[in-house]
Amino acid sequence: SEGYHSLMRLVSLFGVVALAELFIFVAVERQIGLLAALLIALGTAVLGSALVRRSGLAVWARIQEKVGQGAVPGKELSAGVSVLVAGALLISPGFLTDIIGFLLLVPAVQARVHTQLAKRISSKITFLAPGGESDSPPTVIDVDSWEL
Repeated sequence: SEGYHSLMRLVSLFGVVALAELFIFVAVERQIGLLAALLIALGTAVLGSALVRRSGLAVWARIQEKVGQGAVPGKELSAGVSVLVAGALLISPGFLTDIIGFLLLVPAVQARVHTQLAKRISSKITFLAPGGESDSPPTVIDVDSWEL
């Protein structure tokens, strides 16, 4: 029931985005011509894939650094999610998805995504780490404490 409604919302979102992309593409094509619109779409895909690769490698390095320090890489994992979604949006054809994809590569937008993810996750999950001694209670690591 709830899973079904979530699936239907996702399917509806894909339909709305597809229709919006079609409408925007036709509007742009009418203004600048079909060849120019196609070249822009192809160019954003190529540029986007290069930026996603560079951003992804940078995020991966920051995640490894945090883990090496023994810290929870919360902000970095959120940035990784942003880069992953950006990559998916940038390889899909369309101007709207490209705009959203490029925005997800901006650090300020990634920080906002982190804040929203942390709020959502913290209301559902609490991590427990073992205490220092066998009879001591576990240490609670709350997602809200992730570094912003």
